[in-house]
Amino acid sequence: MRLFSMSKRIKQSLALAGTVWICSSTNEPEASYYKLVFTNGEQVEGWIKFENEKEEQCVFLADYHKSKNILHVRKQEDIFTANLENNKFTALIDDQKMTFKKQKSNTI
Repeated sequence: MRLFSMSKRIKQSLALAGTVWICSSTNEPEASYYKLVFTNGEQVEGWIKFENEKEEQCVFLADYHKSKNILHVRKQEDIFTANLENNKFTALIDDQKMTFKKQKSNTI
């Protein structure tokens, strides 16, 4: 019996917990950047910062898991996958190729 052992998948997802990732190339002219915040080992928040607004806006909450270097994000029926490479990952989201870079500070 392995009561206190974690599955490999949970350990990999926990590695992203508390990290912040930014994509500065957006398909919206008014948007400065998109941001993903991995709040824990299961959930990620999607944020957007508009140029004419002071505060960022949270636009979605989704579930995720990481398997080796592949990130899977699911919000109801919407799903995207990304390839993780060092401190960046690339995904096809809303018909746009987006590259997110990990931010230095892990503070949410």
